[in-house]
Amino acid sequence: MAQIVHRKGTPGVLPHAWLIQPRMAQAGPPIVAVHGIMRDAERMAHLLAPRAEEIGRTVVLPIFDRTSWRRYQRAACGQRADWALLALLKTLRDEGQIADGPVDLSGYSGGAQFSHRFAWLYPEKVARLCLVAPGWWTFPNASGAYPFGLGGGEDGLGTFWLKANLRRFLDREIHVAVGACDLEQDQKLRQDPEVTAQQGPTRVARARAWCAAMTDATQAEGLPPRVTYRELPGCGHSFEDCVTLGGLAEDFLSPSQTPVPTQAPIVDCDPIEEVA
Repeated sequence: MAQIVHRKGTPGVLPHAWLIQPRMAQAGPPIVAVHGIMRDAERMAHLLAPRAEEIGRTVVLPIFDRTSWRRYQRAACGQRADWALLALLKTLRDEGQIADGPVDLSGYSGGAQFSHRFAWLYPEKVARLCLVAPGWWTFPNASGAYPFGLGGGEDGLGTFWLKANLRRFLDREIHVAVGACDLEQDQKLRQDPEVTAQQGPTRVARARAWCAAMTDATQAEGLPPRVTYRELPGCGHSFEDCVTLGGLAEDFLSPSQTPVPTQAPIVDCDPIEEVA
């Protein structure tokens, strides 16, 4: 079995992290896997370790603690979670823990919010991108301020960086997944009118809308479509259920083999309990 190691960081500067280290490393970039708002990176590591061992890939799970990076989901927030991840990756490279070059980046829930914004800000640092069940998204249009869209926002990021990086961001494999039964609208799902009107009422609706918008943007840029989408049957908003019941580890740590159409129907979903 792959070894799971905790690496201490420095609060406010360098995140703590869990590392999954397979016994037989194989070719391929390291994978960064970002937690949701419950910040249960250790549990994620144990759920993902068998898949990491199978494919021989090192997995880095940063921990954005609540004090140092309270709003890490926005990536370029006041506490700059994006800079924290860059510092962690540099440190791990300097220590010889991971190879140089772009990483594959996967995120769950709040971690998917972080991941797509980070990759948009730093497209040269990310290879494949996997986004699972974020509560809301940044859309490739200028109708709203960052982090809703590409209009002027915090630190001018929406106005300059994201618009300038749009084509480079689109030019990569982007895989989106969400539990087919992830339909709850409770206090952990952002529900202000601006988000709901733009993106839809549930995580499923929002994931579909974002995939459609990104596909349109890709075509407008004259690039081949590279956005795939999969709904995990019988799964709600639980990372563990998505892994054990929906096969999420294969999406998270390697390309999905069975993407489904963006407009796939949703049927036979029991009531679920929200777990961020």
